Parts: sequence; C-alpha cells; structure tokens
Amino acid sequence: MLRHFLLIAAILSTASFATAKPRTWTSANGAYKLEGELIGSNDTTAILKRRGSGRLAAVELKDLSEEDREFVKKQTKGDSERESDDLEMHTWTSRDGLKIRAKILAYGKKDYTLDRKLGAVTINGKAFSTFDPLHQKLILRVLSVLEKTPLEKESDLNKFVSLFAGQPKTYPLEGVLMELPSGDQIAVPFFMFSEKDLDVLQAGWENWQKYHSDEDARAREDLMMRSEASHYQQTMAQEQQRQQLEVLKFNMAAARTGLTSIWEVQIAPNAGVYGRPTSVMVTARDSLTASQMVLPNYPGYYMIGVRKVSY
Repeated sequence: MLRHFLLIAAILSTASFATAKPRTWTSANGAYKLEGELIGSNDTTAILKRRGSGRLAAVELKDLSEEDREFVKKQTKGDSERESDDLEMHTWTSRDGLKIRAKILAYGKKDYTLDRKLGAVTINGKAFSTFDPLHQKLILRVLSVLEKTPLEKESDLNKFVSLFAGQPKTYPLEGVLMELPSGDQIAVPFFMFSEKDLDVLQAGWENWQKYHSDEDARAREDLMMRSEASHYQQTMAQEQQRQQLEVLKFNMAAARTGLTSIWEVQIAPNAGVYGRPTSVMVTARDSLTASQMVLPNYPGYYMIGVRKVSY
C-alpha cells in the first residue's frame, strides 16, 4: 500500500503542473508583436496575459496574424472537447471564510427585494425556503452584512421581515453573477469576497460600467474577467497541489520509519450542510489522532469511519 501512495506522488510530481507557455503574437499587418499566454477566447476576441507584467490584453481575432488565429482556433477546439460544467466550477472564499463552489458568469447589477407573500419570506418573488441550501446561506450572509444584523437561519430572517409592516425592502447590489452546482444563479456582491478573490473579480468592473450601451464591449469585459478568474484558480490549485505533494513526500518518509501510519478518515456532511461525503488521508500515530486532525478542517461534517492503510 505504501508503494502505491509513493507511485501516486511520483505521478503527481511529473503530470500535474503543466502550464500553457507564453508565445509571440503578431498583428495582421506584422507591425506589432506581443509576448503573452492565451488564457481565454470567444468567437471574436482572444484574452492574452502579457509576459512580465501579467496584465491582460483583449485582442480582436481579426487583428491577429493568420497563424495566431489558427492557434486560437486549435486551442479553443481542444478546450471545448475537454470542457465540462464541472471544470468551470471553482471554489471562491467569502471574507468570513465561507467556501462557494460556483461558475463565474458575468459582471452585473442586481436588486435583492425582500418581502413576505402568503406567509412566506421571498427574495425577488421566490420563496426563500425553495432555494438551494448554499444559496440560502449566501443570502443570509449578504443580508447580515447589509443590515449589520446576524441572520443565521430562516427563523431569524422571518423575524427580521416581520418588522417591515408589510412593505418590501430592496437592496441594490453590484458584483458578479455566479451559477451554483444546483443550477441556481446568484448575484454575489463584491463586498462578500476575500481580498485575494476580489483583486481578480473586480479588476475590470470600472470599464464594464463605462460601456452602458455597448453590449460587445461589456461581453469583452465579462470574458476577460472569466478568463483571469479561471487562470487565477488554476494557479492557486497548482500551488496547493505542489504544497500537498511536498507534505505527502514528508509523510511517506515518516511512515517508512514506522513512527507514523497512514489513515483514511471517511467523513460526511451533517443534515443541512452543503457538501459531499469524502475521504481524507493523513499520517498519525493512531486513529483518534487521525480523526482529530481531519474534523476541525471540515466544520459541519461528522466521521463515518477511520481505517489504517499502511502497515
């Protein structure tokens, strides 16, 4: 079993850190060149990340050389063959630590209208109780920040709305439109994101606002934001994987000495907690220590079982 884990580590070290390489891009008339990496495209535009500065450039495909256009076409075809909705899903973090698994769609401005109809609290006319659990949690956290009042569960929201005396209350929000794994779409305001995530998501917001009636320009800004967000998440994932690999190598060495063993801790979310059952591998002296290492990192989860996988 130990050899099996070392083989996994070796495969990760050689296969998981490939990144797209920058190349030289040339204008259609040959007068202009740019060193950069293709990180996104649509039918009319290529998004390039400049070498050195890391700044994004949106270049119209018609303004690129035939060779460059063909390169984009091949890359886009390859991406579409590999692409799935799940691959577009990334994990984002709120300022208070909530993890949001979602797909970034576009910038936007959206109102939250909070009301009560037929005895049920509604958000923009839809009953709060019908939203996905993660969507509910996001709504409660957004409203808690806006009202500076802790709203942790549906009963708290019911009490709060009862103070409206039958009058709806509307909150204008600016941020990004996200799609949750459930298919629900939610507008998440910028103030909800952690500083790192916000640096990526808000970068083109001012430009997007300037283009009041230019749909093509807004679409370009949306594409740039999605491309940069995806590139940022991939970079973060690669760094995290690299760190995990180093820890894994260290743990394997410790396991070989007999000082520790490898344990598989199986956990699952409690009722009402968004997530899936999963297994976490850790090195520890005994099963109790292994479970104590895992559970604090998964709030709202309980342990199904723990077993030793190295001897």
